[in-house]
Amino acid sequence: MKKLIFKLLFIVVVLIALIAAPAMVDNKGYVLISMGNLVVETSVVALGIMLLGAIVIWMLASMLFGRVIRFTRFSGSWFGGRAERKKQRAFYRSIQALAEGEWDAATKAAEIAEQGEFEGVNYLVSAQAAVARGRQDTATRKLNEAAEYPSSSLAARVTLARMALAAHQPKDALAELDKLDDKQKATRPAITLRVQALAESNQWATLESELDGYKKVLGEQYTVWSKQIAKGRLAEVASKQGAIQLKTFWESLPRKQRNDVGYQAAYAEQLLAQGMHQEAQSVLLGWQKRGPQAAFLPLLKQLALPNPAPTIQALEKWIKADEENAELYRILGQVAYRANDLALANKALQKAMKLQPTQEGLLLLAEINEKTRDHESALAYYKQSIALKSK
Repeated sequence: MKKLIFKLLFIVVVLIALIAAPAMVDNKGYVLISMGNLVVETSVVALGIMLLGAIVIWMLASMLFGRVIRFTRFSGSWFGGRAERKKQRAFYRSIQALAEGEWDAATKAAEIAEQGEFEGVNYLVSAQAAVARGRQDTATRKLNEAAEYPSSSLAARVTLARMALAAHQPKDALAELDKLDDKQKATRPAITLRVQALAESNQWATLESELDGYKKVLGEQYTVWSKQIAKGRLAEVASKQGAIQLKTFWESLPRKQRNDVGYQAAYAEQLLAQGMHQEAQSVLLGWQKRGPQAAFLPLLKQLALPNPAPTIQALEKWIKADEENAELYRILGQVAYRANDLALANKALQKAMKLQPTQEGLLLLAEINEKTRDHESALAYYKQSIALKSK
């Protein structure tokens, strides 16, 4: 506004000068303009006034035009800002509704938010709402749209992989994870899902070759998966090639794997599954020469041999060194029961139940007493097992 006032004052001063100066010298001057048939005759003062008038008109027109432009821009930004605020409100509402479990409201709000720019997060919300409503096709479509945004691609792909695993389609899960870039593949969610997908698709050799690279990320789960790999590989050999090839495969493994407790337990388990209880007894006792190991004790319990003397001797030796170990008594009782040595089984299980009663042990004692026709004791053990279960 100040600039406009100064400009107008300047024009007034110039106009006064144009009028006053010629009057003071008594000479208004003469101007002749000829353009073809057009001839204009005027004084210098009149020409100056006309030029100043033209300048004033130009200034006013420019100001008016500028204000119109600014008003138009303001109106556009105001309407645009209002639309953008509406999308933002819808986006926040979709997240709130999703947390509240209002799937329909979340879907409706997310559809409005899809028209805005939220780096794909709006599509992730839409997908979650679709999953909650059981609309897998819609969820897949929304997740693929979200995956087009770099900041949302990891979340979208791992969600698609989880959905594939939930649908028992591990190969589809692997295909989704393969679409991630190298940096995304190195993240914990991607690695965890890849390991699971490889295991579920029985790609044990591939998983074994990759597992060491995931050790830091998997943490405690590394040991769990290491045992699972051993179990899976040995089970695969046993089911496809039989017991003889199972032993050959075991002997061909590197010493490091044959000395691994997870591999040893898996091998013994497969021997038992193939009915090779004598071989299982031999390896299990060989691996426990220095004393009982927690990984092998449950497998000893499964031995079904007519004369498990080596196992009984080993258990009795361990019991002498640890007379308060209820688990050793239970295993001894079960091994003896399978060998039809009911007296030893009854004695060992009674000791185990005094130290630490279990429903399984009490039921086995009841069964032993039924076989020895001690029905009163059998009934008492049945009642004890029921009472223990109800606690």
